[in-house]
Amino acid sequence: MSQLPPSLDALEDEAEQGQLAFPEHQPLPVAYMGRGRGALLALAALGLFAFFLPWVELTAPESVVYSAFDLARGRAGFLWGGATAWLVMIPLVITRRTIARMRGVRIVTVMFAAMTLTEALMLWLMPPHRGLTPLAVHFRYGLYLSGAISIAGVVVAARFGGSLDNLPKFLLDTREAPEAATPASTESSAGRTLH
Repeated sequence: MSQLPPSLDALEDEAEQGQLAFPEHQPLPVAYMGRGRGALLALAALGLFAFFLPWVELTAPESVVYSAFDLARGRAGFLWGGATAWLVMIPLVITRRTIARMRGVRIVTVMFAAMTLTEALMLWLMPPHRGLTPLAVHFRYGLYLSGAISIAGVVVAARFGGSLDNLPKFLLDTREAPEAATPASTESSAGRTLH
């Protein structure tokens, strides 16, 4: 019997006393990395790292390699958006300590993760050009790695917080047993044999 969740009567009593806390609203441990939390943190750190990897190599008129950081400092200022999104995602994910709050920021985390993918696609589909001077542009592994990290981030962010159907066991076990009902209560089955 101790393995069963609280009854509807117990939940009503808790609600009347102002003590009702659904499992998805209970705080998780600070170091809890389940339900996509750890994966999103790792992907955000990798996304920031990939921002500084080589994205574009120009071979004509000169031979030079640019990272997204170098491109963002130049004429491709829109690339700062993806780096900023990964940077903001780290404290956003760390501060979500309940399952309900994790699920509440899913759409935001999906948008943040998709920003780098959008920027990489823009750069890949519309390569830079310079007036009459021909440019020979080759895309490097940093662009493709950033796109892959972004796709993985979108998938993980869409499931951030997980489903309410399979909550962690430690959240379900934290409820205290309800106190025995007083003998004057006629709406309770406390102390009676149930068939």
